Amino acid sequence: IASIFRVRILTFLPDDSIVALRSALARGHVVTPCADAASLVAAAAGNHVDAIVVDPAIADDTDWLRLRTVLASPRIPALLYTRLSPENARWIVAAAALGAHEVMLRGQDDDAASLRARLERLRTPAPPARVMARIADRLACLPPVLQGVTVPLFCSAPVPRWADAIARDAGIPRRSVDRWMGRAGLAGTATLLDVARLARVWLPIVIDGTDPAVVAVRGGFRRARMLAVHTRRIVGASPSYFGKKLSEDEFVDRLARHALRV
Repeated sequence: IASIFRVRILTFLPDDSIVALRSALARGHVVTPCADAASLVAAAAGNHVDAIVVDPAIADDTDWLRLRTVLASPRIPALLYTRLSPENARWIVAAAALGAHEVMLRGQDDDAASLRARLERLRTPAPPARVMARIADRLACLPPVLQGVTVPLFCSAPVPRWADAIARDAGIPRRSVDRWMGRAGLAGTATLLDVARLARVWLPIVIDGTDPAVVAVRGGFRRARMLAVHTRRIVGASPSYFGKKLSEDEFVDRLARHALRV
């Protein structure tokens, strides 16, 4: 983790995002802006780059073709740092289809502490990012406005409690949302919310050692017991088994399969 900060972070970002990134890092951390995707790809080919932070929304078609090469490479961890819009969501989904990348939404979930924490775990993307990568090909089949409301589910913005909120935010009738989910090969709106909400509980329970009852409250479950009910139903194990009898890979795999329409 520390090596990310001792060496170099390459960026392809708007100026305001570069300022926000630098302000989140401690003194001595090296942030090297690249004027275009070609410059970033060339610099990333060296051996002294530990992470890249890119905004796919500022890439044109040529830039995107170049960025694909580094986003598809497991050698250098990447953070996608962009503002949320239907068009930007499309690029996030396209990048997720190339591999699991952490995502931060500019102006929504990018306070300095969150940004630092996300950079520190870039080499091991969290379950939400990994689940999104697994179902990205299905999300890509949704219309842009629905991609715009489903992508945040796998970031750190709050997950709506009810599926009707997704329809409201998209400005599409609930039945139409569910029909689009089905056509895309997804299990449904409510199921996607369940998967997104559960994907977030692994880090606090297993890595941070937080009491599952506390995690349940923070995660929007009406009662602490409901977290155990949901995890047993969806991943086949209660939170007490996480990290012991259920590995993170199995957890992600079961969540991803649950999200897909079979």
